[in-house]
Formats: sequence, structure tokens, C-alpha cells
Amino acid sequence: MRFSPSRSLSSSQLSRRSIALAFAGLPLAALSPIRASDGTAIGSDLVRVRAKVNAYADLLNLAGQMRTMWQRYTRLVNADRGPTGNEASINGLHEPRDLSRELAAVRAEVSQSPSLAECDPAMAMVIQLHGEVTPLVTEAAAYYASGQHRQDGGAKAREYHVRLRKAVPSYLAACREAQTALEPVREVVEQAELAAFERRAGRDGRWTIRRTTIEARRVMAVFPRAGGVIELERLDDAMNAYEAVLGEAETFASANPQAMIGFERSARNYLAAMRQARTRIVAFPAEPKRWAPEIADVETPYQGLLTFADAVLRNLA
Repeated sequence: MRFSPSRSLSSSQLSRRSIALAFAGLPLAALSPIRASDGTAIGSDLVRVRAKVNAYADLLNLAGQMRTMWQRYTRLVNADRGPTGNEASINGLHEPRDLSRELAAVRAEVSQSPSLAECDPAMAMVIQLHGEVTPLVTEAAAYYASGQHRQDGGAKAREYHVRLRKAVPSYLAACREAQTALEPVREVVEQAELAAFERRAGRDGRWTIRRTTIEARRVMAVFPRAGGVIELERLDDAMNAYEAVLGEAETFASANPQAMIGFERSARNYLAAMRQARTRIVAFPAEPKRWAPEIADVETPYQGLLTFADAVLRNLA
């Protein structure tokens, strides 16, 4: 069985070459579902890759809290000059969430087969930088929470800022790089799962869920990865195609209660988020129309959809 990637993210970046590199040492044929004597088993290689992908995706999704935190902080503090010490409130920083369970899962997977040539080292770097940035942010957050930045004229605040300005963007860049490496792998796994689900039980709830996420990926393909000009006509076509698939999923869910454990509602929420993003893009004063994360956050609802889909599929297994 061969899997060709759809136009996920940027076709020029996440191409066949990217997928081939990601699966170095793991022929795509190994991902083909292997039918056991009872006709119900999914290939062990596919199951192993899915376990690794899940561990990586779970950590990267939760690591997004640092991005949100940094955005709040840099709205309150000049990123170039740093804090003055006269700020009435700097509530952008807080103690990061404990990710020890997710970090342990990724550490275990990095050295496990199958080897994913681009993902594994990228995730190892995320782990390393997470270990460096988390205690720094925790320490700085406690400093601001105590109000000491007003008592010392912001002297220590400026010291923290120099370190934060280096550590946090480096960590966020590592997370973006890992996410970019993970997406083509995720796409191949999803296509393999779609075929496996249909071969195992026909077009059931799991097949419907995976088909919906694959169509959502085609919507995401329209958005330039780092921001830039966006083709509204192409976005509309992708959203219309997704809505048609979503309609079929909702019809299936109506006829088969509990077959998708409410996934169809999450899928509808994703469409609503994309429509809201389109409205903001159109309202933004630029010609040709442009998209950037600051204009509309499309990655968070998309990753949320994938995370919920993966959780439902694990529950339905």
C-alpha cells in the first residue's frame, strides 16, 4: 500500500521527501495494516508508530501554554527594552503546568523503534530546552507575583528578561520545528489508519472520525506555516469540502448514537473556529489578504480536534 500526502501545511516543505526522511529506516509498506487470522488485527508497526506519534503530539499540545504565556508577557513588557519596574502589573508569567508524565512518555519513545529520523532528534531538543526554560519561568513568575519588581525598581526583572528573551523563544522555536517534523508523519499514519479501519470493520465510527481529521488537514494546508498571503478562494473550497464531510459524519452519528462519543461536536466546533478565523482575515486591513498567528489562531483548534479524535479512537479500540 502506498500513501501520498495531501497538501498538508506547506506542500513545498512537507513533501514526499519530508515524509521519506521522517520514516527513514521504516518502509511505508511496513505501515500497511496486517490482517491476522481472525481478520481483526491492525499491523503492529502501525500501532507502534501511532503510540510514538501520540506521545509526541500530547507533549507539544501542552507545551503550547508557554507560547500563550510569552504572548501575554510581551504585550505587557517591551520585548526589546524589557521591563521598567514601573509596571502596575505583570501577570503574563505563571508557574508552568507539570508535564513530567508527558515528558517521561516522550523520553521513552525517542529511543524506541521505529526510528523517525526528523521527529526523534527534534523531540529530544524539546525535552532538553523544556528542562532549561521551566525552572527559569517558574522563578521569574514567583518574583513578579511577590511584587518585588516594584520594590527593586525592576533591576532583577531586567535580569530575568535577558534570560527569558533567549530561553523562551528558543524553546518555542524547537516546539515549532518538532511540530513541523511530526505533521507529515501524522498524515501518513492517519491515511494508514483510514485504510486499516475500513478493512477491519468497514466505514464505521473510527473510519468516519479519521476521514474527518484528514479533511481538516486539507483546510490547514491553505494556511502558510509561518504566515503570509492566503488565498481566500482556496480556503473557502477547503472549508466547503470539510463541511460536506462533517455533514456525513453528523448523519452517521445521528444514526449510530455513541459510535463516535461526541466527536462530531468537536468537529463542528473546529469549523466554527475556522469561520471565525476567516472573518478576522477578511477584516484585517491588508491586500492581498494575509494570515499570521496574531490575526487568528488556527493551530490551537486544529490540534485540539486531533487530540480529541485520537482520544476517542483509543477509547473505541
